[in-house]
Amino acid sequence: MSFVKTVFVSCFAALLILAATGCSSSGKGTNDPSVQTNEAAKPVTLTMYFKCFAVSDDDFARDFAGPVSRKYPHITLQKIDCTDANQFNQMIVAKELPDIIDDGITNIPILLDMDVPTDLNELVRKYEFELGAITPQILQFFKQFGQNGELYSLPRTQNVFATYYNKDLFDKFGVAYPVDGMTWDQYIELAKRLTVVERDSRYYGLQMGYFNRLQTQLSLPFTDPATGKALIQQHEGWRSMFSVFQTIFSIPNNRPPAAGVLYHGLNRFTKDRNVAILPDIFIGQAMDQFNKEGIGWDIASFPVFADKPKTGIGVFANGFVIPKTSKHKEEAFQAIAHLLSPEVQAEATRNGNMTVLDRKDIKQNFLENSAVYRGKNIPAFYYNNVAEPYITTKYDLVASNAYTEALRQFIFGSKDLNTVLREAEETANKAIASERAK
Repeated sequence: MSFVKTVFVSCFAALLILAATGCSSSGKGTNDPSVQTNEAAKPVTLTMYFKCFAVSDDDFARDFAGPVSRKYPHITLQKIDCTDANQFNQMIVAKELPDIIDDGITNIPILLDMDVPTDLNELVRKYEFELGAITPQILQFFKQFGQNGELYSLPRTQNVFATYYNKDLFDKFGVAYPVDGMTWDQYIELAKRLTVVERDSRYYGLQMGYFNRLQTQLSLPFTDPATGKALIQQHEGWRSMFSVFQTIFSIPNNRPPAAGVLYHGLNRFTKDRNVAILPDIFIGQAMDQFNKEGIGWDIASFPVFADKPKTGIGVFANGFVIPKTSKHKEEAFQAIAHLLSPEVQAEATRNGNMTVLDRKDIKQNFLENSAVYRGKNIPAFYYNNVAEPYITTKYDLVASNAYTEALRQFIFGSKDLNTVLREAEETANKAIASERAK
């Protein structure tokens, strides 16, 4: 795919939150690049571009620039904000790529098509960065984007998921609150009791976010890495996933008003306030308005499939990429290594950016600094395990678009599941063939 034809793609996760890596002590007593390098500490400014999300100036100073400058006074981090869809392509044309890119891991194939990422393995070896400190599923997912063992990105923070629920609606209809460990079937039974139409008011029992939440929970691949062909008919899990959506939205009066807003459960929950249950991504400060208005709410663990207890959502993460064009790769890696150190990650986790380090003691401090979530069931966010990674290919986005539309048609149309899956596979394969021909 030529870069001039590449379209800016937003993160699969969609809101904030990224992913973390860590370093721990080596046999030499340190994993600190500043100790292991003999280079003079010359002042340098590193540009850091946030490719698919916004980071406020205050958060950047707190979570990025501040920690780096305290560790390395000679390194200054400068933030580049995302401004529009063509910005990154314009950077490439102008030969003005940043020193560090913070981007969703599933966007790596796009960067590889543009020949942007540096293979970080040499820097990892030079500075004895211990990859084993990272949660295994996350590291495995990041590694698979290198066809021959390359490592193009280091994870920084993982997105977490839980079930948000409106306590006021549960109280209104006399339904007991959910608890951690509940299955999809159990939540569907609650939704039946919480989906109510009263005169001019309509209450939805359970609404959903984007469909890739369940896709990763079931570790479902979009395409075959050997053939590039769509796999929606070959994996029984896709049928299970479509069936769950169908069951939820077959509850009388629980289906959204239009196919176009099928995945907009977040808006109905936070803005319309007429949704009792929302299993979705961590939505951060959005819940502050509930607190201000005195609306009762809490969280429980994300629903699981009965045959996969404690298997939560898969890897949703952003990572650090160092472009090949950077003139400061060594300093960029030093900065990244410190941002991924246990001490920095521990503070980031307390601020609401969940670490990817395989450290229970750090995860247990999630949101410790958040007034919004004070008194809430925060352990629900890390109650489940991360699902095993699905196998990715460069055509996942193309197939995903076809599957997304197919699920909309299934929920709002009249075709049976077999027909929908067959047509989705045909559509995906045609789109993949077209992409290959470019």
